[in-house]
Amino acid sequence: MGFDRNSDSLAVERELPANFTENDAARLVGPHPDLIGSSFPLSESQLAAIAPLLRLQPDTDRIAYFLEAQDDS
Repeated sequence: MGFDRNSDSLAVERELPANFTENDAARLVGPHPDLIGSSFPLSESQLAAIAPLLRLQPDTDRIAYFLEAQDDS
């Protein structure tokens, strides 16, 4: 998810591919016990690691990006 830095409104929402697992998310943001259901701000290097999976050209000057892990089961 990406939120406009000036208005805090949702600017972009993308789903990671199904092959991006909970373990992948943990490697990206760390092994948090509350990974599912939490929102994690992404650093520029973290965003760069997943941007190709999202087919996203990040605009970090305008948008703050977050990983939100959800349980779809």
